[in-house]
Amino acid sequence: MSDASTTLIMGRFDASPGPGPLRTEYQRLVRSALRRGDNQPEEMLKEPLIGDYHPSVIKAGINSWRERSLHEHHSAAVFSRLLPQFIAAGASLDYKAVTLRASMDELRHASLCAGIVRLLGGDPIMEADLHTAPLPEHSDATPKEAALRNVLFASCLSETVSVALLSEERDLAKEPAIVSVLKQLSADEILHAKMGWSYLTETLPELGDRGPERIAGYLPTAFGYLEKKMLAAMPVKTPPPAELQSQADALGLMNGRDGREILYATIEHVIIPRFESLGIAAGRAWASRVKN
Repeated sequence: MSDASTTLIMGRFDASPGPGPLRTEYQRLVRSALRRGDNQPEEMLKEPLIGDYHPSVIKAGINSWRERSLHEHHSAAVFSRLLPQFIAAGASLDYKAVTLRASMDELRHASLCAGIVRLLGGDPIMEADLHTAPLPEHSDATPKEAALRNVLFASCLSETVSVALLSEERDLAKEPAIVSVLKQLSADEILHAKMGWSYLTETLPELGDRGPERIAGYLPTAFGYLEKKMLAAMPVKTPPPAELQSQADALGLMNGRDGREILYATIEHVIIPRFESLGIAAGRAWASRVKN
């Protein structure tokens, strides 16, 4: 995984469903295909905040959830672009369908994050870079291995870390609507991560005796890119007073220092052991990761 392009496509970003006839179909998808249990975050977002917050915390919340909305929206492109790679790799139908489900989940996540911005009194619509980079083609690999590398990064790495971060945010949050959104995001990311680990487990034997070695050879690049992207999204700032941090926690705003601790703990205690259990030398790959 690498920064394939620096192209900028600036435009109006709005994660809201449109007013046309397809809005009804989108709402039906949310109620049926994308629903998990009895959790209804869209309904919860119609209720007002229950707590009082310092203006600086509200501002930080608006900025954070607005950026998350854009990130979730861009993530939809990643999963949708896995479909042609799954087709080329001869993946079974369930993987092709679930990757499109994951793409729809991410679009819904963008809308839910925008809903939190509105809940905090902000405007989620903004001028933003709408460019999304294509997935790496991995010309040195077969179609099966190329697809595996990309789903490995998008799901096994990125989504496994996301599950850990979201779980912590969900436990700290106090606002019912935000807790409901974080529950939805966390549950969805569990499926997205499961897709990657399942595909890795099923596909690795098909790569032959050198499969684990070849995947281990890709991991330093993948680990390095993951670290770069995650650290950029979690800058370490001067800690606010305890009361303001408590308010930030209530709005689902984890501080960068804690986020980084969770990132490294998840890689070292969850991701690496899981790779190692499949015979992939992930510990050595992490130690030799590409520094950006």
